[in-house]
This record gives sequence, structure tokens and C-alpha cells, in this order.
Amino acid sequence: MSTEKNPTAWVIGFTSLAITAVLAVWVFEWDRGSFLAWKQRAGPLPFFGALAILPALGFPTTPFYLMAGVTFGTGMGLIGSALSLLVNLVLSYWIAQSGLRPLFEKLLARTRYDLPVIKPGQEQMFTLLVKIMPGVPTFAKNYFISLSGIPFPIYFAISFAVSFTYGAAFIVLGDSLYDKDFTQAAWALLALALLGLGFWWFRRRSKRLMQEASKPE
Repeated sequence: MSTEKNPTAWVIGFTSLAITAVLAVWVFEWDRGSFLAWKQRAGPLPFFGALAILPALGFPTTPFYLMAGVTFGTGMGLIGSALSLLVNLVLSYWIAQSGLRPLFEKLLARTRYDLPVIKPGQEQMFTLLVKIMPGVPTFAKNYFISLSGIPFPIYFAISFAVSFTYGAAFIVLGDSLYDKDFTQAAWALLALALLGLGFWWFRRRSKRLMQEASKPE
């Protein structure tokens, strides 16, 4: 069943990520001594530097956001992740517009996706719909938007807002689970569930409006 017609699929997807986070924290707790030793040695610069660069190469961001909350707490986790996300988005856009663009276009030609022709005034809607598309890795979304000719300010503003909202929930979740603040963890899980429902509702509404607009007079 398509996730476009099934809000439960969106919630399940976000919840499964949250469960993964809970299990990861449980592992940390199980080997708490080793984790505490690692936490004392870990520095914010190499960690957030990796978060800025590795996702552009295809690494998933969710474990990074979770670890940011567990290791550095909510405050440092949010600040460091925001700066990392800023660098990552700039880097991804630059890579997509660099001499590697022909390679990306060849790779895209092997998929079921084509670069769209975006009409003036539709850049914001297109970017937002791609960013909240289910089942597609974040790095692929960033490259696809960049290759589609979206102006950098629109790409950056919408991508940052969507990605940081998602990341912030996992940062808070990681910090709250590590501190055993289950009330805060419940709020973080609720936020993830609401994000899933909100994204589903917006994509469904936008699709219906575009279909109505395309109908002949």
C-alpha cells in the first residue's frame, strides 16, 4: 500500500527509527563503562566534522543525531548539529553543481526518477515535497534538488528547516534516554509521530491540489 494514502505507514517509519534509537541507548547502557570512556575521549570537533561530511557520501544521519544527544547533551548537540547541517547542505549543493554533475545525471538515468522542469513559483513546493519524500535517503534528496536547478537560497532554507526539525527530535530523544528522562523521551517520540502525520497530510493535500490544477477548465 502506498505511503501517500496510508498515514500509518509514515508513523510506523518514524516510530521504527525511534525504536532503533531506544535499542541503541540500551546497548550503551549495557556496556556503560566502555561508553563512558569513549564519551570522555570524544571531542565535538571531530564528531560534528564527521556529521558535516559523511552524510554527503551516503552515511545515514539518524545515528549521528542520536549520538549527538547521548554524548554532548541537548544544547551542544543542537548547536553542533545545526552547524554541521549548514556545512553539509552547502557541500552537497556544491558537489552537485561541480564537475561531478554528469556522473550524477548518468546515475539518475538508471533510476525511475527524471529531472523535472520546474515552473517559476513552484521551486518552494517542489523542494519541500522532495525533502519529505518517504523511503529516499537524505543525501539523495539533497543531490536531486540541487541537480533540478533549484536556487541555493530556497534549497538551503527548506532543507535546513526539514532536516533540523527531524534531527532535533532525535537529539532530544538520545539525551533524554541517556538521562532516563522518560517524560522528555515521550515528548520526543510524540514529535516524531506528529512529523510523520504532518508530512503525510501535506504530501497528500499537495498532490490533490496539483491534480485539480492540471484538470482542463
